[in-house]
Amino acid sequence: MTDPRPYFERPKTEQLDQSASEWQTFSALPPATSLPPVQAEQSARVPQDEETLPKLAPWGKRVGAFALDFGLGLGVSYLAQGLASLVGADAAAVDMTGYIAFFAAWLVNRGYFQSRPAGQSLGKWLLNLKTLDPETEASPHLVRSLAREGVLSLFILTAALLVPLAADGLFAFFDKEKRQSIHDRAGRTLVVESEQGYRLDEKVLRLLQEILEGEATEDVKLAARDLLRKAQRNEAVRGLSSQLGRLRQDVGRNTRSLRQQTSKQVKSWLASLKEKLDNW
Repeated sequence: MTDPRPYFERPKTEQLDQSASEWQTFSALPPATSLPPVQAEQSARVPQDEETLPKLAPWGKRVGAFALDFGLGLGVSYLAQGLASLVGADAAAVDMTGYIAFFAAWLVNRGYFQSRPAGQSLGKWLLNLKTLDPETEASPHLVRSLAREGVLSLFILTAALLVPLAADGLFAFFDKEKRQSIHDRAGRTLVVESEQGYRLDEKVLRLLQEILEGEATEDVKLAARDLLRKAQRNEAVRGLSSQLGRLRQDVGRNTRSLRQQTSKQVKSWLASLKEKLDNW
């Protein structure tokens, strides 16, 4: 019979040589460990990008800046009311003038000036804080800043002042990541620390420390001790202290007797009620 295979069969030695050459070519490729770690570099860049934003403002400074700005608004409001009363306006017009002056001062101080490059109102400048737009990492746009402070001023001008402000503060308190209150969400802003400012808190603490550690403190302590000694030598003071001691004892005795009488009456009332229920 004839061979049905039409092709020429190569010897086995040639096949082995070819497979060996192919294996050498494949082994010449670089190992997998020498490839650049792309994912590691990308993961290493993420925290660096997050660290570019300034530190979030602490709660004490935020409350202090709000109190300072609120005091400024109240000062402008009282001044406007005084001027309106001098002009001869009635009580309703004087009250309306005060509200309008407060609203205008609030929007100018916290709405306009926070949209400037520094991003600071008067209170935030005194305590080294600023309002930041996290998207641009700069001060917010004027429209965002006015929307932010407009929402907050509406909370302030309501009749129940503490209720909306407390809700606004609690909203920021439970936001552990960004500490955004309701008015922060309205303007899409963050309150962060700033290098620019007066550093009022640090200067006040330094002044108090100097007062406590200075010679004036010792003088005050010596004067207080001297006054206490003189008061103890005075007969009127001693008589007053003894009367206060007797009064304290009388109040204690009356309180104990009143408590005992109240407990007896409650027990008798419960006993009578139980008896009526049993008979019923």
